[in-house]
Amino acid sequence: MVINEEIKAVIEGSAFLSLVTLGADGIPHPIIVGKGEVVGDTVVFGIYKMDVTQQNLAADKNIWVVAATMDGGPKGYRLNGTAEVKDKKLIFTPAKVDALI
Repeated sequence: MVINEEIKAVIEGSAFLSLVTLGADGIPHPIIVGKGEVVGDTVVFGIYKMDVTQQNLAADKNIWVVAATMDGGPKGYRLNGTAEVKDKKLIFTPAKVDALI
């Protein structure tokens, strides 16, 4: 399991999270989303539009998520892994986490 309790607290305590996918041309496509919910080994996001993100994931499942919070002092993490769209939710399964702050 890549997500421990501290990382979970940062993800769920972040007002906004950044998601980055890659377009077919290799150019990163960053977006800002609201809350993410940690469910077991995944982070689940509700989908509101995300048209380009969904297109990118259909071609390349790789995704990066950046979460940061000031709660308990500044803390931030970059997670990378894969994601899929299912039942109007983006389900992200991280493979690696790096501390940013």
